Amino acid sequence: MTKQNIIITGFEDSEDKSRTRFQTNKGWMSAFKNEGETLITDLKQHVETLISVDVVQSKQLNKNGEPYVNIRTFHGKSESDDEEQPKITPIKPEKKVEDKSYGNNTMYTSYAKDVFNNICCTEQMDTTKKMSEAIELVKQARDAF
Repeated sequence: MTKQNIIITGFEDSEDKSRTRFQTNKGWMSAFKNEGETLITDLKQHVETLISVDVVQSKQLNKNGEPYVNIRTFHGKSESDDEEQPKITPIKPEKKVEDKSYGNNTMYTSYAKDVFNNICCTEQMDTTKKMSEAIELVKQARDAF
């Protein structure tokens, strides 16, 4: 739930009076009778007034692909247009710790695979021997640099 300051500019009741849609300065919002005995009445009494409400976005989407917004709590008239801003705490990125004993294994594994694929196409020998030879060639190249 988020606290917002809104201005209701109009409303329309559903046929069974269980829901009322409110046109606000932030788009259409709904309020349901089961959210509180006086919620809908309080909202209707404050048309064209800056009020504070708690809203929640529904999981259901409207025809525009946006979530429905439902008013859950009426807090009364608002003194200012400032909304409560959620506290944002910066997230510190985790430092990657490389295991220096293995070096950059991903790179060398990729090289060994490439060498293995080239050996497979050109030489006739057992697959295990080909892979061992590919790994040895990559190690030789790594040590040379």
